[in-house]
Amino acid sequence: MPGSISDIQGDIFYIENRAPYIMDSGHVHGHVELNYLLGCSATYIVNGREQRIPENRLAIFWANMPHRLVTLEERSQGEGMLYNLYIPLPEFLQWPLTEQLRQEVMTGSIALAKPDHDYLVMRLGRWYEDFQSEHPELKEIILGELSLLLKRISFQGWDHPESFSSGDHIEESPAETDQASSNPGSGRLKGVHHVSTMIHFIGENLHRPISTADVAAHLGLHKNYTTNLFTSVMGVSIKQYLQFQRLQKAQLLLMDSERPIADIGYACGFSSLSRFYEAFQRYFGMPPGQFRKKLL
Repeated sequence: MPGSISDIQGDIFYIENRAPYIMDSGHVHGHVELNYLLGCSATYIVNGREQRIPENRLAIFWANMPHRLVTLEERSQGEGMLYNLYIPLPEFLQWPLTEQLRQEVMTGSIALAKPDHDYLVMRLGRWYEDFQSEHPELKEIILGELSLLLKRISFQGWDHPESFSSGDHIEESPAETDQASSNPGSGRLKGVHHVSTMIHFIGENLHRPISTADVAAHLGLHKNYTTNLFTSVMGVSIKQYLQFQRLQKAQLLLMDSERPIADIGYACGFSSLSRFYEAFQRYFGMPPGQFRKKLL
């Protein structure tokens, strides 16, 4: 096992089964993460919200959002266990899931599967055992079965955890929403690798005031094609996603460093301090200084 999950590359599928622990700081990585708690429940901070994950409920969220486990409630001391499954983003984007689930995960929500404890524990135990084997083909089988499991759960519907604080999400315009829903699923499959490259480029350049044109130029694609492809796959525009990721990076820096707020704003690619404060207030419902004090 690497020193921490942040050391695991975002394109590597991985499964853990371990005792949960309280994290001193938040972290991010490129996976879509599945968590399943046994003998305990926990409170996480994900995307700036405290959210309680009950035991025996499968939770899914995008780990590119700053997240950490902050409190743990065990039925008996030392009894709690946690399954972690780390799904590479390109893999997740290709799965035949509902648009509602995909967009909720990609915009920072946690979704909880309906209770089905016996079946899920059986599947998780088998997948963990197969993952430890020397047969790489079994990992492909696990991913295929995971895809079908999530599709199966979507027929029953997903819940959301109890949330103790909330902020306003970046709004989509009606035109962008229509554009996102007008593209067929085949376009998602064909363009997923381009979109993964875009996400990687954006992540490496958040400190610069990059634009949609810069993303298109990096891939050597036409700007309009790049914009339409990204929106069809992600459900939000590149502009929205850029701002969303800058705010996630700012959140992480506010939680885990003592850097001046102005430095954080510029380090996250905002062209002015006023733009940073305006965007942060609109999304999190409070200014950066208040957000930092609340989480310390």
